[in-house]
Amino acid sequence: LLPPSALDLLVRLNIEYPMMFRVSSLSDPELATHCGVLEFLAEEGRAYLPSWLHLNEGECVRITYASLPKATYTKLKPQSTDFLAISNPRAVLEVELRKFACLTKGDIIAVEVRYFINTFLTYNDQLLEFLVMEVKPGSAVSIIECDMNVEFDAPEGYVEPNTNAATSSSDATSLPTGAAAEVVGSKTGGGFAAFSGAGHRLDGKSKASSSSLAEMDTTERSLPALTVNTNYTPGNLNFVR
Repeated sequence: LLPPSALDLLVRLNIEYPMMFRVSSLSDPELATHCGVLEFLAEEGRAYLPSWLHLNEGECVRITYASLPKATYTKLKPQSTDFLAISNPRAVLEVELRKFACLTKGDIIAVEVRYFINTFLTYNDQLLEFLVMEVKPGSAVSIIECDMNVEFDAPEGYVEPNTNAATSSSDATSLPTGAAAEVVGSKTGGGFAAFSGAGHRLDGKSKASSSSLAEMDTTERSLPALTVNTNYTPGNLNFVR
């Protein structure tokens, strides 16, 4: 929030919209960042700045108008491994970054993230911080109505898993001696029988046993042989009315 006198001065100037401002420290002018403006409703001589700027209340700063280019690329570094619990971080940041007007290289921004933590529809609301490692095409860019590519660096405190240890442990895993001997014995001693398990009918009825199938085969074989009359000649069929 800025005082109304700042709006009166900016209206007289030939400036670009939306308005962006450079906020710098009076003691160290190189220590600066950028932000937009929400309203011009503050008291004269006062400015209300976002909490993520980490400024002390009553601290004197210099606020100047700045024209920033549209962002095309940014690289963010999460400051906590809680970032890994987010299933779709790009979708979350696409919504949360709409609350920001611009990004400055070296800044740490804070976004509120709500992510799913278990199967009982429980969500965790947490404030996550991201370090702006790189932005293009400049050191400070506007992110309002722009097409920006976002890349994530490894979170702070993240340890890469040891894949070599996992591979060696999986290679060392084997069947128990008794189970292995039983499998080998079933294939070598009694011979291997394919499809030796029991079957089930889809209609729920009991499956025919092997003996009943043998009886059906015997019945079919005992039927009389069919005789074909090859000298048959068609005749007339008369209906009496």
